[in-house]
Amino acid sequence: MARHRFGGIADYVISRGTDDVATLEPGTVVTCWNASSGGTQYTDLTEVDGVTPIVTLTADTEGAVPEFMGPDGVRSLYLDANGGAGPRRRSVATDIGEDLTDVESGITALQGSLLDKTTIAAKGDILVGTAAATAARVGVASDGMLLLADSLQAAGVRWGAGWRRRDLPDPLLADAVSAEAPTITVTQQSTSTIASAQALLPPDTGPFLYLGAGDFEFGAAFPDTTLYLPTSRYPNTYSSGQSNWAVEFATDAAEFEIMFKYISSATKYRLTVDGRKVTDLAQLTGASSAGSRHVLKVAFASATPRRIRFDFTTMPFGGLYLEPGATAWRPTSQGGRLGVLGDSISDGSSENTGAGIGTWVYRAGRLLGCTDVWDQARGGTGYITPGSYTTFANRVAGDIAPYSFDRLIVWGGYNDSGGDQGAIGTAAEALYGQLLGEVVPGGEVVVIGCWSPVGSPPDPGTLRSTDATLKAAALAAGVPFISPITGEVYSATGVLLDSQGEWITTENASSYVGGDGVHPTDDGHAYLARRIVEALKVLMPA
Repeated sequence: MARHRFGGIADYVISRGTDDVATLEPGTVVTCWNASSGGTQYTDLTEVDGVTPIVTLTADTEGAVPEFMGPDGVRSLYLDANGGAGPRRRSVATDIGEDLTDVESGITALQGSLLDKTTIAAKGDILVGTAAATAARVGVASDGMLLLADSLQAAGVRWGAGWRRRDLPDPLLADAVSAEAPTITVTQQSTSTIASAQALLPPDTGPFLYLGAGDFEFGAAFPDTTLYLPTSRYPNTYSSGQSNWAVEFATDAAEFEIMFKYISSATKYRLTVDGRKVTDLAQLTGASSAGSRHVLKVAFASATPRRIRFDFTTMPFGGLYLEPGATAWRPTSQGGRLGVLGDSISDGSSENTGAGIGTWVYRAGRLLGCTDVWDQARGGTGYITPGSYTTFANRVAGDIAPYSFDRLIVWGGYNDSGGDQGAIGTAAEALYGQLLGEVVPGGEVVVIGCWSPVGSPPDPGTLRSTDATLKAAALAAGVPFISPITGEVYSATGVLLDSQGEWITTENASSYVGGDGVHPTDDGHAYLARRIVEALKVLMPA
């Protein structure tokens, strides 16, 4: 603190003279106090030099109180010209203006370092340090997102869907086969074979959690009017071959039946009990009459609460029958919503069992602890190649935007590799930017480069060129990139994080690529799931 200046022209000793005329009183001794009455006298006064003590403060020949410096830090005091008996009058330091100037300068300097409150744009936004004495806004994410430390981000943090390496399930358990082996029978009829079964729980009511697809509808003609299918994959119609999806429910029944329609030998399912698949590969239903409704009975040795999941391919769903006294209820999904936008490597082919539910997509979902896995791939498609359907970009509005993906993997390019690299790069960069705006706030987009079904493809060559083109587009759009050809994993800022080696080599191609020389086998998809998850782990915080 500091002393402040008092007295001078502003303060006079005045008495009531003859006829009440104010009279100056030169030579009067003046004392200083901290209160208008009573209180404590200030004796720690100095000359204006702030050093020389004042023994007696005396009015000058004009009756003015001389300038003096008050006690340290005192900005106002009370003057008494009557030996302390009063009356007293308050005097304010005459150098307050200098203080105000200093304050104004300090405020001006402070304002220069303050953040404008309009930096905060929405409820839940936060400010984070981006460097020494530097801060920036990080916008609020969607419900359930976690704030993760990430040194690769400009802000040092990011919202994420919650994948951390430490939280992933044990892969040996996540992809294990269940110890339970229920008896499964199929009967061609639309009523239950269970004695005294409860009334059918229709697919649009009851305890069903639909996963891997959305916008479910009944068909227009009988028996499809009783059967549910999703329409969330291009071309987004009931009969468009929306083959890959799942339904879950929990029940304490020892026996239950689901109703379904048999389409063809492509009609398959995989049963999972309490998170463990009963069979590794999708199974034939055992039905043979195309177009007919059937009931599939699952009978356990005893009644106990279980979580039941069916992964379906080309298998319309008609509801659930329960045995007498049993209950069913709706479970909840786990691990957020994971989507894959791709081609037949993800959609499935004749080289693997069970179409899309037999590809790497569903296996990777299990390894990531994610139950809501959407296989939004279509065979033959790509960035600039429509195949029998349409390009990736033309599917975003119908297949991606409406469904709030937490995480989205884009894997394509093989079908484009014979095309113009400039066109591929332009389409890819635009697509990635569009997808970043369509996942939930804080959601993640990851790009996998061009598939190569042969080890060490030529360099330069169409596959390597396409892989490099997609890598450049991912960097330009600010999304992570994983190369199947090199095994390299890049951050969203283009930093090489790891080099895990090429996925398909001259040594393993015969084991993992089918007879058509392009598509993975069942073993190939199991292998790819592990490779993809290991690459994704590099992008996750510990």
